[in-house]
Amino acid sequence: MSMPAVFLALAVATAVVALGLLSLMLVQSVRERRLTRRYQGERAQDGTVRNGAGAAWVAGMAEGGERIDRLLKNPDETRILLAQAGWRDAQSRTVFYACQFGLPVLIGLFVLPLSGVLGLTSGSLNSLLLVAFVVIVSLLAPRYVLRARAKRRRERISAEVPLFINLLVLLFEAGLNMRQALSSLVRDGASTMPELVNELAPILRQIEAGADADQLLFETGKLMAIEELDTVLGILRQVERYGGEIREPLLEALDNLQSKRSMALREQVNVMSGKMTVVLVTCFFPPLLIFIAGPAFMSISETLGGL
Repeated sequence: MSMPAVFLALAVATAVVALGLLSLMLVQSVRERRLTRRYQGERAQDGTVRNGAGAAWVAGMAEGGERIDRLLKNPDETRILLAQAGWRDAQSRTVFYACQFGLPVLIGLFVLPLSGVLGLTSGSLNSLLLVAFVVIVSLLAPRYVLRARAKRRRERISAEVPLFINLLVLLFEAGLNMRQALSSLVRDGASTMPELVNELAPILRQIEAGADADQLLFETGKLMAIEELDTVLGILRQVERYGGEIREPLLEALDNLQSKRSMALREQVNVMSGKMTVVLVTCFFPPLLIFIAGPAFMSISETLGGL
């Protein structure tokens, strides 16, 4: 038996085992919910069951997605990515985990008829390989979408940090303390700093409820993993804990931020100039040489041909 056939057989077996595990996890989650309802003494009537059937299926798919997430990656990474993407509420997490579980199953079920339309016989090796490939891609697709969403949002937050620093300086110079400044930004800054306001609003609510502001700012800075924002939040933590002057540290942080972005822009310009040089050499110089040296070369060749 040749090596490609062995690899194909292993891929098919892996896909079959994966689909079986997904089905078993779904059945197990349904049984666990039933046992939980019986243990808690819930007696839902027929109308309530019909109304909550869709939600129950989504919850079951979400539980299966969480199990898949634990099998594929560290669950803490998913939690961090969801927070960085701005999907902090339970509904958003449920939808993501439901997609993580339901997308491979649905796509796998749709690919089987499609393979028949494409001329692949049901149960053939090519059909099974196509299903296995699509299921594996659909398993990884939600995480890549989540990473792309988190990356774009972190870039937007990073772009809003300079304005955030300037507004903090103005508010502190007006005599406001840290909590009053954050409250003013959350109340009036949604149109200019939408992403930062969405991050600051839950922090402000927890601070007003009595939570430790120092710990909240520290956790937010580490969770978002944005160097500029972490620096600003560190200054706010220092002022909240020890007091003191805040205008100079904020302005110094703003100068450092502008210097880093200026250096990054210069580096980008240098890289772009190098790329343009390659394009110039490969696309512009050959036609120019032909245009300039072509007539002279033809005249020399005609003269030598006459001799």
